[in-house]
Amino acid sequence: MKARLLFIGLLIFSFGYGQLKIVEVADLATDVNQTTIEEIGQASDNEIIKVIWVINTGTSTLTVKCKKTEIDVLSGTMNTTCWKLCPSVYDWAGAVTSGFVTLGGNQMIETVAPGDTIKTFAGHYKPENLDGCSLFMYEWYDENDLNTSLASVNIRYIHTTGTCTAGVEESDVNVSIKLVPNPASQMVNIKMSGVVDFSDFSIEVYDMLGKKVSSISQITTINTLNIEDYNKGLYFISIMRNGVLIKTSKLIKE
Repeated sequence: MKARLLFIGLLIFSFGYGQLKIVEVADLATDVNQTTIEEIGQASDNEIIKVIWVINTGTSTLTVKCKKTEIDVLSGTMNTTCWKLCPSVYDWAGAVTSGFVTLGGNQMIETVAPGDTIKTFAGHYKPENLDGCSLFMYEWYDENDLNTSLASVNIRYIHTTGTCTAGVEESDVNVSIKLVPNPASQMVNIKMSGVVDFSDFSIEVYDMLGKKVSSISQITTINTLNIEDYNKGLYFISIMRNGVLIKTSKLIKE
């Protein structure tokens, strides 16, 4: 059984991207920001490691933190994240579903000047002799603005001879959502396109801690959400189909 964190979606977030470029070591020319990349191994491997370089393409120096989120992770596996330094302790799947990378209880920070490259990121994943695959999201934030992602990438660790299920990936790529207004203080219209039959769809709203704060079970092309009583901050609007996450977008409550 997979441990799923449904309040986080894929990489279709439009807030703040562009200051950081994410590249794989094997292909330094291609920006993989806002995409899903894979690292393939075997269930018998001690660990599967994915190395990423982070490049500052902006004009100012950034002090950057890395956040890891378990999107669809196989129960019984272990993982950790190297960011500047490597923690000696691995987390079991589900133990830390979302949070900034820490070492000794302190969040790790990297300083990167314009044009410079951080080469210290590595996602470490232990399949523990289990057949399957797991999907993580890694996001990078300026320490002075932890509500706005500068870059993000999904990494899927594959250790199966079969086929990875769609899980929380975009199993319906034609579905799109738009939040108007955003930021908002009272009412938000959730506009959907690319859907003909809404009977299997629903909307769920989660806060930054992963707590579901609202849901809409019967939806149409335009759905109105009252957020007047929400606390100020960042929320995730998740479009579900038969209980599977299809799309997620960020909403800021003023």
